[in-house]
Amino acid sequence: MSKEYRRETRHTVTVAGRYRARQGGARDVWIKDISEYGCRFFDKFSVLQTEAGILVKVGNVGPIPADVKWRKGHVVGAEFEQPLHPSVLEHIIREMDQGEE
Repeated sequence: MSKEYRRETRHTVTVAGRYRARQGGARDVWIKDISEYGCRFFDKFSVLQTEAGILVKVGNVGPIPADVKWRKGHVVGAEFEQPLHPSVLEHIIREMDQGEE
């Protein structure tokens, strides 16, 4: 079994978010994990294509320009065009996560 290696730590969260496709409409989503470089979100009716440009809003942070890197069923992985500042990431994790502790 191969182990996946990432350049950053992903933080599991449940944060209300929204994305707007650069060539299309907007949709509310749940951000499921986040790092300074990107996020993974649940989008039940996703039609996003790989490499599509989107603008992501994580809670009240954003819009953050990003590119869709992968999609598996209803789950989408996006990479931010510019990394989040560490204090912004910390704010999202500490103040916006609606998950159970």
